Amino acid sequence: MRRSILLLILTACAGDLRDEFPLDGALPGKDHITHTLQADGSTLSVVDASNKTSFVYFDLDTGVELEASEAVEAQKWDLSFQRFKISTNGGASGPGGVKTAGLKSATWEGVTAPPADGYQVDTAESIFTTFEGGWYYYDLGQHKLTPRSELIYVVQTTDGAFFKVQMLGYYDVNGSAAKPSLKWVKL
Repeated sequence: MRRSILLLILTACAGDLRDEFPLDGALPGKDHITHTLQADGSTLSVVDASNKTSFVYFDLDTGVELEASEAVEAQKWDLSFQRFKISTNGGASGPGGVKTAGLKSATWEGVTAPPADGYQVDTAESIFTTFEGGWYYYDLGQHKLTPRSELIYVVQTTDGAFFKVQMLGYYDVNGSAAKPSLKWVKL
């Protein structure tokens, strides 16, 4: 009886988690992506993709993050992020017609125009997961993800523009996981 009363008192003092985080898995608000313009004209973006059930939606054409409801309604997103998963708005992942070509052993500086062919839409898995084994290496011993610097992706967006994208990391400066970073620029 005493234990039940203590538990009731402790529970009554706690705030309602639904106020801080909705139970439907949706991320509260936006601002899950930070951007830094680079000297070469590209943009370095860091995504807070730490939620295990929600995606962060990103429109390359505008450089803007979309709220989940806005992304679903407008279908103007190009990439979405959830932890280490990256999806495109094409094929099985969305109706936006986004196509992606993976380039192996390309250099960032060497990709100056979109390739003529080799574009794919997402199937059951995203091209970021399937092309050449995926955008990262996984170290089973240390349980760490390391981006594959030899892979460049060219994304044809919902607006038909082409962007080159390179994944740079999975951890933020503090070592927190699910904070993928990418470099991107319009071709």
